[in-house]
Order: sequence, then C-alpha cells, then structure tokens
Amino acid sequence: MAARQDQTLQIFLIVFIFLTLALAVGTYLGWRGYSEAEQRAANLQSALNEKTTQIQTQQTTIEDHQEHMGFGRSDSPESVKTAFEADMKAYNPGVSPEGSGSYRKALEAVYNDAQNAAAREAKLKEQLSELTKAMQALQGQKAAEIAKIEEARTKAQSDLAAAQNSFLQDREKMKKSETSLMATVESQKNEFEAKLAQFQTEKAALEKEIGKLADANEILKSQRKDEPGSFEFADGRISWVNQNGTVWINLGSADSLRRQVTFSVYDADQHDAAKATKKGSIEVTRVLGPHMAEAKVTEDDAKNPILTGDNIYSQVWHRGKQLHFALTGFIDIDGDGRSDMPLARELIAMNDGIVDAYLNDDGTVEGEITANTRYLVLGDIPESATQVKLQTGFHSMSTEASKLGVESITLAEFLGQMGYKPQDRTVQLGEGATARDFPARPEDESAPVSAPRFRARTPYRAPAPALPPQ
Repeated sequence: MAARQDQTLQIFLIVFIFLTLALAVGTYLGWRGYSEAEQRAANLQSALNEKTTQIQTQQTTIEDHQEHMGFGRSDSPESVKTAFEADMKAYNPGVSPEGSGSYRKALEAVYNDAQNAAAREAKLKEQLSELTKAMQALQGQKAAEIAKIEEARTKAQSDLAAAQNSFLQDREKMKKSETSLMATVESQKNEFEAKLAQFQTEKAALEKEIGKLADANEILKSQRKDEPGSFEFADGRISWVNQNGTVWINLGSADSLRRQVTFSVYDADQHDAAKATKKGSIEVTRVLGPHMAEAKVTEDDAKNPILTGDNIYSQVWHRGKQLHFALTGFIDIDGDGRSDMPLARELIAMNDGIVDAYLNDDGTVEGEITANTRYLVLGDIPESATQVKLQTGFHSMSTEASKLGVESITLAEFLGQMGYKPQDRTVQLGEGATARDFPARPEDESAPVSAPRFRARTPYRAPAPALPPQ
C-alpha cells in the first residue's frame, strides 16, 4: 500500500513536473511573443517618434528659413510663394528667368553692387590717400621751411647777446617793412574792390545797353519796315495853283494836317526827292477839309514855277504819323551867330513832330534818344576850347544815335527838305559887324514902290477865293 502511494506520488510528481515544464515553456513562449511584440511596438514607436522628430525638425527648419527670408513662422506656403514671386519681380528683375529666381541670387546681385561700390570707395580712398600724401609732402615742406625759420630765429637769438642794438634796429626796420607791406596789401585790396565794383557797374551798364539795343532793333524792325524812306515817297501833291502865290494841296484834317506845316515842292515826274532838285516851298495857311488845305508859296523859281500835280514832301510831317527828332550841335537857322535851338524845336512842333532830345547851350542833354527817334539833326560842331561840354554832348548824342540806328541829317538838309526858308535875317551890330553882313539885294523894277521887300511868315489871312475845281 505504501508502495502504491509512492508510485502515485511519483506519477503525480512527474505529471506535475511535466505540467510545470509545459507551463514554463508556455509561459516562456508567451513572454517571448509579448516581448517581441512589445519590442516591435517600441521599435515602431521609436520610428514614429523619429519621423515625428524629423518632421518637426523640418518644420522648424522651414519656419526658420521663412523667418530668415523675412516671413512669419506661421505664414502659409501660398502666401510665402506669392510674396516670393512679388519679391523676385521687385528685387531680382532681369537677373534670372521667370520662375528660377532666388533670394540667394538677389543677394548675390546686391553683393556684387556692394563690391562695385566698395571698389569705387577703395579707388576714392586711394585717391584720398594720394591727396593725403601730397598734403603731407606739402606739410613736410612747410615744416622744413618752419624749421629753417626756427633755425634762423635761434641763430638770431644766439646773436642777440652780442648784437642787441643791431638786432633792435633790424627789428624796427622789419616792423616798418611789415607795416608798409600791410598798407600795400590793404591798398591793393581796396583798389581791387574798387575795380571790381567798377567792373560790376560797367557790366550792368553794358547789359542794360545790350537790352536797350535789342529793344531798339526790335522796334526798328517792327516800326520801320512799312515806314516811307527818307524822302522817297511824296506826302501829297499840288491840287490847284493860283497865280497870286496861293496853292491848294490834297491833304487836310483827316491827314492830321495843321497850319504852318511847310513842304518842299518837286516836279510831278520826280518820285524820289532825295535825288531831285527842289523847285519851291509852301506853308499851310488854312485846313479846308478832310483832304484839302490852302497854302502860300514861300519860295519858288520863275523859270520853273509850281504847277498842278507837283509832289510835296516834308522831312518832319508825315500823314497820320508823328515823327520823333533829336537836335544836337550849334543850331543857327538865320545865320546870326546865335543859337536857334528853341526855334528849331518850335518848327518841329508846328509840323506835328516830337523832339525826343536836344542839346542845351550849357552842354547838357535834355531828354533821351530812343529807338523811336527817326532823325538826329546835326548842327555845327562846337570848335572853341571853351565849348568842351558842348563838344562832349554833341559826340555823346551822335554815338547814341549811331548805336540805336537813328539816321543823322544836317541842319541844312533838314530845313531844305522840310521846305522852311528864313525870311528875316538878324545881323549883330557893333564892332563885330562887317560889310558882308549887309549884301545888296536886286530890286524888282516891276513891283510898285509900296510892295514889301520881305515875305513875312505869318499865316495868310486874306479872304479865301473860290475853291478850285475838284
């Protein structure tokens, strides 16, 4: 019985051992499978973590790149792309084909520009260095000169003890020389400033003169292109002649004609009075209508009488136009040796002219010659040593007229072309009178004794005869 129980125990023990071994093997196998799965899970988790880390690293890198390029870390790729394309168009034009640009290339372009600028700066620095060297060389020369001066001063100081009096004398001479030199420099400075001021004044005067001449040129071009020439066109003609010395002309109030205007008379077939011979003169006594006036004959030639149709000219009066004159020199109309400047001005005014300027007896110029001045009437040139001011005024007015293109005519030409002839003559009596002042005049035997010997210049006031036929 005891043996049987021992056998059962052994069997039980063996079974238990097998079961334990099977359980151990199963447990081992189960643990091993779980461990391998766990290991695989751990490996997968590690791979996942590694990929996640890589993605995060790449994301961080992308965000860092975006931030480095100036974008926000949270900007979307679309916005970054849009901004990149805009930047390439703005900052990288023409460097790379469209779609192949990059910030690096743009930076390379900027870098190249910076390098070029640096090269230019280096070149400028090199030039500056050369200039600095030149300046240093000059400073060296200056230092050398200063050293020489210092050496001379030291030598002078060393000689001071032995030759004090001589040094003081030399010093006094040097001070005097320096004072003289400063005075000379100041004098030259003042002289230069005075010359500069004079130059500025002359420059301003010349600029004013240039402007004046330019204005005169324009006025001459605009106003004289249609103006009748000097005595080349007749002002009018004789409409009718009366044998008692009265004529009628085809000018009147509509032509701005006034009494006492004088005209020269030329043959009807002469169309340029400057080249023809004058046959007489007339003076307007009455204005009868728009284009009719009465005049008296003040000068004529019995061999060549004034006829109907003859042309009349005036140096002063022009139809509907006031001419401007200037008078200079010694104006003596009646030959009495005295100035007749007031009479000449009055004659121009009576003939509807304007006197722009004239020379006073004291040599001053009254008025001003302008581009509108048509004629400068030249009197005699003063020749006396006491008439220096008159000579200066004469030459000044002649020069001004020449600059402005004003035509000059003599007093005789002016009076002759105007048709004026002095009727009365004044002779100074006394020690200066000579027999030449009283020439004999032939008498007209056919004239009655009571006939006047002189023709007065007062306006004709006799009753008007019947008007001439139209």
